[in-house]
Amino acid sequence: CTFINEVIFFFNSAPFHLGIIFSNGNRWKVMRRFSVMTLRNFGMGKRSIEDRIQEEARCLVQELRKTNSSPCDPTFLLGCAPCNVICSVIFHNRFDYKDQHFLYFMEKFNENVKILSSPWILICNSFPALIDYFPGSHKKLLKNVAYVKQYILEKVQEHQGSLDMDNPRDFIDCFLIKMNEEKGNQQTEFTTEALINIVTDLFGAGTETTSTTLRYGLLLLLKHPEVTAKVQEEIDRVIGRHRSPCMQDKSSMPYTEAVLHEIQRYIDLFPINLPHAVTCDIKFRNYLIPKIHFNNKLIGQS
Repeated sequence: CTFINEVIFFFNSAPFHLGIIFSNGNRWKVMRRFSVMTLRNFGMGKRSIEDRIQEEARCLVQELRKTNSSPCDPTFLLGCAPCNVICSVIFHNRFDYKDQHFLYFMEKFNENVKILSSPWILICNSFPALIDYFPGSHKKLLKNVAYVKQYILEKVQEHQGSLDMDNPRDFIDCFLIKMNEEKGNQQTEFTTEALINIVTDLFGAGTETTSTTLRYGLLLLLKHPEVTAKVQEEIDRVIGRHRSPCMQDKSSMPYTEAVLHEIQRYIDLFPINLPHAVTCDIKFRNYLIPKIHFNNKLIGQS
């Protein structure tokens, strides 16, 4: 229920109507369409992003080798890897695993996940008035969110200073170009605040989900050595030990692909999906589903 806790908490304490995850109506359509198109242009879902993923996989393996096969908690490293792939698309560069700014950025994300999983957040969701008047970990959560958004704002400002309108380097550049194109439009959805929220959404949705899948995947492979042995045999036969895997190998590795799908099915990563709301009061089988108010704003209104 971590994500649902996060959703409820942010509905009551943040500008949920911006970005992609918490927006709705025409704003959601505009932001989603732009984001999907831009991410595809930078290789998401295509072979062109393969080099970035392979590079990050090699860096991850190198870091794991430094443990010298001794017991370790890979949680942080498994979070850094997908986060760096996202960074390469959004910021146009990856970060070294020892980079202090990157480490602090990742620390804030990990800390928020722990806070959102705590019983205290459940209490805050049940009694929203506590958020404003009581001390607690929710204050730390909001402080961390503010830090993440400030970090992203600084990156946006750096991009503004070196922007080439004819040669966008990454997602931020594309958004800034679109902002410039719509400068005279008073109703534009392309604002700096919207950009910060979209980038935050992309990190939040891509980092934790991928790292959790990797972590549980390792756990399940440890618990089922007979499956691990079959996966290793297929890897050795198709890929070998002297090159990185690529998308072209997928069609030749049906067992490994089936195991990956089974891992995702078994862990039930996203059991409840995103929250939904009706755009007007609806009566269904003698139940009234009301149009919900959050922060004096109605779900269903842009």
